[in-house]
Amino acid sequence: MPVSVALIGADGSGKTTLFNALTRGRGADGVGMVDVPDERLQRLADAVKPKKVVAAQVRIADAPAGSKAQRIGAAREADVVLKVARCFGPEPDPAAELATLEVDLAITDLATVEKRLELVEREVRVGKKAGTEELEVLRRAREHLDAGRPLSELSLEPGQRALLAPLFPVSAKPAVVVANVDEALLPDGGAAAATLGPEAVVVPARLEAELVELDPAEAAEYRSSYGLRAGGLDAVAGAVWRAGGLITYFTAGEPEVRAWPCDRDSPAPVAAGVIHTDFEKHFIRAEVTSVDDLVAAGSMDALRAAGKLRVEGREYRVQDGDVVFFRVGR
Repeated sequence: MPVSVALIGADGSGKTTLFNALTRGRGADGVGMVDVPDERLQRLADAVKPKKVVAAQVRIADAPAGSKAQRIGAAREADVVLKVARCFGPEPDPAAELATLEVDLAITDLATVEKRLELVEREVRVGKKAGTEELEVLRRAREHLDAGRPLSELSLEPGQRALLAPLFPVSAKPAVVVANVDEALLPDGGAAAATLGPEAVVVPARLEAELVELDPAEAAEYRSSYGLRAGGLDAVAGAVWRAGGLITYFTAGEPEVRAWPCDRDSPAPVAAGVIHTDFEKHFIRAEVTSVDDLVAAGSMDALRAAGKLRVEGREYRVQDGDVVFFRVGR
């Protein structure tokens, strides 16, 4: 499954321009599929020479700016939310734009939490002790949301956070802030972008939308003239991976070289389940190497023959950049 991303932002933030840049103008009805750039994938393909090369993918949804309900709906369905703020034009105030978005998300969650809280309070009053821990978490969540703060900023233990998961809280979603800047403000984005903090991703959406029409080498040269080392998609994809707690592992053979997104620290059977659910159920072992070692050897078979594949069991945590061959039973 591709990683799902929702673009949200105020009217005039340039959100749709960014969507068109990221999808290279190939989105339809506000939704587009995007291949995630990864130089390791091409290195593997050059070495293994497969029949097919498949990048990890992101599904991007451009939520209509003027519709709060559609914006909330898109955020609820996403794995990661991209919050786009205007850092160009007359009197930009990106911090205020983001604060408005945060309040909208918090109000949505507040209504959901209060409805659940009423039910759990009744259950506890009639003696249902199992609801006491949930009741405490819901009360803390209500107080936090009532102050206009997102649930992502509420300190909870994993077990406590799991009690809120059935409510599908939108303000708890991993998020990336995108400072949409004018190219004249590159490479740092200017004073308005600086107000969003060092974690904000600076992207000149209008420039990126123009550069997708160029040859990749020419586009890279053009970006370099602005002091940019990578394209907007590269920067956004990297930020999405970090915010979403994702890694990329690879499978490589003659039929196909492929990149797979996976939750960080996933046990090997869970990582195998990303390929097919049966792989998780029937996992036997994983044969693991690195991109560099596979590129040097030329194939998994060559590494296997040389005894250079690590054999890992069910407890192994798949790492970013691993090249894995999963052995499964029937």
